[in-house]
Amino acid sequence: MRGLTFEEVRDTVVGASVLGCGGGGELAEGLELVERARDEGLSFRLAGLDELPDDAILACAYAVGAMTMDADDERYIGLPLAERHPTVLAVETLCEHTGSRLAGMIPGELGATSVAEAFYPAAAFGLPVIDADPAGRAVPEMQHSTFFLEGLPIAPQAVVNEFGETLLLLKVLDDRRSEALVRALAIASRNAVWVADHALPAGRLRTATIPGTVSLALRVGQALRAAHERGEDLGDAVAVAGGGRVLFTGVIAKASWKDADGFTYGEFTVAGEHAHTGHDLRVWFKNENLMAWRDKRPVVTVPDLICVIDEETHVPVTNPNAREGMRVTVLAIPAPQQWLEPVALDVFSPRTFGFDLDYRPFSAWSADG
Repeated sequence: MRGLTFEEVRDTVVGASVLGCGGGGELAEGLELVERARDEGLSFRLAGLDELPDDAILACAYAVGAMTMDADDERYIGLPLAERHPTVLAVETLCEHTGSRLAGMIPGELGATSVAEAFYPAAAFGLPVIDADPAGRAVPEMQHSTFFLEGLPIAPQAVVNEFGETLLLLKVLDDRRSEALVRALAIASRNAVWVADHALPAGRLRTATIPGTVSLALRVGQALRAAHERGEDLGDAVAVAGGGRVLFTGVIAKASWKDADGFTYGEFTVAGEHAHTGHDLRVWFKNENLMAWRDKRPVVTVPDLICVIDEETHVPVTNPNAREGMRVTVLAIPAPQQWLEPVALDVFSPRTFGFDLDYRPFSAWSADG
């Protein structure tokens, strides 16, 4: 277990935003939340699961909803906001119900706010963040989780919205049903709720998470910052740190999106520049970037990561913020091994999202020309 400086936490949030594949929340919101923790005098710690005894109780905190919140919806005008952040209220409610004394917090996925929403309650309760998560990227739905693959119970769940309204789900059939129920609560709460669940012993979580993902986010964030400071190529630096490669560079020529059923759906097309002149890359997302086609041929598919960096601002592009005229670098990073098993691909692959296509690693698609 070690303490983290604020700069390290900031780099982690930025790196998690890259690995969030366009999802996992807005970068500005994630940075604001860890800045809030710093300004409140809170400290940050990181611990590996192997550092904790088997009976140490951990919990997972994250948000559920679309990538946008409709500030103009008249249903919410005038409603008072909670005095404390919903992620803290969710963790507190879960602990009160279970009687658990937590030893650490696990991020629900990688992404700017997804990681920040673990760091903030962890710091508020004097706990470390665990260097692992159940996704290794950001994912659209709650069953897209190694917890689900390992059959861990998701309930009880504490669910809190920005107004402080709090619900406890004491029993659900499985993670897919939890996704349906919690998503409905998000739709009724300006497209966002905060959840705390999986209050379980470290011994049960040890083999049900992807280890080292928070440290990976830190390395990616540090690589991006160092490349920016030195004037080096951002895409190459992030590709090396993340173990992937630059897939495409160019200017966004078209972009569109919509909110539906508690998700943000859309796509954008990049017109190639430099080595990619004369080609185009189309990316489709459901909250997260999930599919990419070069010249109408698939080149990267879920569960592999499709990550986008704005070459002018030097920050990750989160959905639905791709804009026409934006110059970007698109990277492909291999999915964690846990997602490549047949049982995992039944849960999280192109066919999961309605595409008549089997998963192949992006290196295999590229080999086809």
